[in-house]
Amino acid sequence: MSFMIPFHDYGGRGPMLHFAHANAYPPGSYRLFLNALPRNFQVLAVKHRPLWPAAQPEEMKSWHRIAEDLITFFDQQNLRGVIGVGHSLGGVATMIAAAKRPELFSHLVLIDPVFLAPHLLAVVEERVKNQEEPFEFPLVAVAQKRRDWWSSRAAAYEHLRPKPVFARFSDEAMWDFINYGLADDANGGVHLAFPKAWEAQIYRMPPTYVWEYVPQISQPTLAIRAANSDTLFPLAWEHWQKLQPHATFMEIPDCSHLLTMEKPEPVASLIARWAKDL
Repeated sequence: MSFMIPFHDYGGRGPMLHFAHANAYPPGSYRLFLNALPRNFQVLAVKHRPLWPAAQPEEMKSWHRIAEDLITFFDQQNLRGVIGVGHSLGGVATMIAAAKRPELFSHLVLIDPVFLAPHLLAVVEERVKNQEEPFEFPLVAVAQKRRDWWSSRAAAYEHLRPKPVFARFSDEAMWDFINYGLADDANGGVHLAFPKAWEAQIYRMPPTYVWEYVPQISQPTLAIRAANSDTLFPLAWEHWQKLQPHATFMEIPDCSHLLTMEKPEPVASLIARWAKDL
């Protein structure tokens, strides 16, 4: 690949740490969390394919594509033995990349990854096997209908701030999403930096294969779950602990799936304490 995968360098001193972001949330959305990490690590954060110029949603056939992009990025930057941190989609991609290329990662931190309960994945797989219509998670329709343009960042803030998904965000964290989750539009105003067509495409293909990879992980792993997660449910959390019994499992109270924005300092401190004790 001649194209160099874009990324942010957050600086810092200490072991190299790479962060992989979630669906619909560019790295800058995590500014408070990522700025807390360089006190203990050198921090890089890749931009996933939906944030690349000219990339098309049709390129995405499964979440393996994001994992393969991570591997390519690590090879391009000659990174080895990195602490791999991933949130949601980024957690799944980091885990798959670590299973396929274990030398790339020394440790893993998987933050509320999209590990769906086995019984739900069985339903999805049965639909695929019987060649039925694709399993459409409600989030697909939500993404497709999402408003994606505003006349200004101030207008976007006024519209988005009351949304329940942002209820636990501080004003500073909310402005990070406004400043980095939106981009200037060529015709004026601002639009979502992470296109909603990409967001829907990613939701359309849930990672039904995640439980095949969990037992393959050889790196020390910190598993983090939001107590009020609507993504990593208790049944899946318990199943994960059975498949990876030597991992460290921590649950953060009073937060949702977007815990890295809701509680950036506590989550960053938890990672730093865990890595220091290894």
